[in-house]
Amino acid sequence: MGHVRYRKTMFLSGHYNCWRLIYTLLATAQELLFGKKLFFDWQLGDNWALKSMEILEKDLAAAKNDRKENGSPPEYVHRRQIVWFNAIGFLVLHLGALYGMYLFLTSSKILTILWTLLVASASALSVTMGAHRLYTHRTFKCNEWIKALLVFGQTVAGQNCLYVWVRDHRQHHKYSDTVADPHNASRGFFFSHIGWLMVRKHPEVIEKGKKIDMSDIEMDPYVMFQKKYYKVLFTTLATLMPMFVPFVLWNESLWNGFFVCFLFRLMAVLNLTWLVNSAAHLYGNKPFTKDILPVENPYVSMFGLGEGWHNYHHSFPWDYRASEFGQYFNLTTIIVDFFEEMGWVWDKKYATPAMVRSRVTKRGDGTHYKYARQQLKDDGEPSEPVADDETYEELFWLEGRPDTISERTPEAQKG
Repeated sequence: MGHVRYRKTMFLSGHYNCWRLIYTLLATAQELLFGKKLFFDWQLGDNWALKSMEILEKDLAAAKNDRKENGSPPEYVHRRQIVWFNAIGFLVLHLGALYGMYLFLTSSKILTILWTLLVASASALSVTMGAHRLYTHRTFKCNEWIKALLVFGQTVAGQNCLYVWVRDHRQHHKYSDTVADPHNASRGFFFSHIGWLMVRKHPEVIEKGKKIDMSDIEMDPYVMFQKKYYKVLFTTLATLMPMFVPFVLWNESLWNGFFVCFLFRLMAVLNLTWLVNSAAHLYGNKPFTKDILPVENPYVSMFGLGEGWHNYHHSFPWDYRASEFGQYFNLTTIIVDFFEEMGWVWDKKYATPAMVRSRVTKRGDGTHYKYARQQLKDDGEPSEPVADDETYEELFWLEGRPDTISERTPEAQKG
């Protein structure tokens, strides 16, 4: 009889706490969306969420006292705090993007489909070539109109202003996959993909972010202009322009313009960019540096314009190719090389084959197809000879490229 009563009590208690949780979530959502409680203004006893926080505070205080008594310094415990406005906002954006994909496949005009793909590709390229390889890592130099065009395209991509983008990515490389990394991949796929934008930053992220050197970016007039007027530029270039071009030129509906050309396109490019932070840090091999999380992921490279060769990129972040000899699925590198041929880009930086071979043999995981650690025979001789630099260069489509940083005349540099 007592056992049955105990089970009934536990069931009622769990049922009651479930309603408390539902109430707390609904009330919080209302406050975020409307600024006040509209429908739920009663209290179900002690607030469930606040009660849980009180228990957590007591546990943390007890742990701190125990460490003091044992003579060890107190350990900082970071409590992840969800920013519900961001979390709900991203949910709404993704639901709208899914509807936009449906319209993209079923009711959009052919010109609208082509326009959406063009805007998505150009804005994504401005992120990979401009925000990443040019501004963050300074892997090449270019003339002024290329800079302006890349800043314009990055604004259309809608991935925050360039100043913040560059600061966060430089911090990511300096403190990669630690608590000071804004999208620390050691916290899992979801956090490194999008979850980091739904929670308050770790104190280490805030503290270390203030120390990132941004002096070169602060001297760039295009970046600082975008930073100052970003909200206006985002509204005009990322939201209104993609919508109204098809509406004005070929009479596409504004409904399709909003959900297809803006929302679907925006979230598709964002998620492809986020895959570099998540999948390219978790799923793949590590032929260049085995003791870091970034990996080589051809699928991310295929859809991410060459940004998925991430183990190489974190091994040689200053290499403009972001991959070994450009690899395959690297449209960004092809465009940069084309711009160099046109005289618009110069001073490209890249690792020599000797540097790559040294890195692979010393720190790789043994999966590199050419420079993997050689298996020794019984007599101590390597089973296969290691290719020299010339042979290695001919394996790729970049054969014949000089081993030195390209130099151009001042007239060519001006474009």
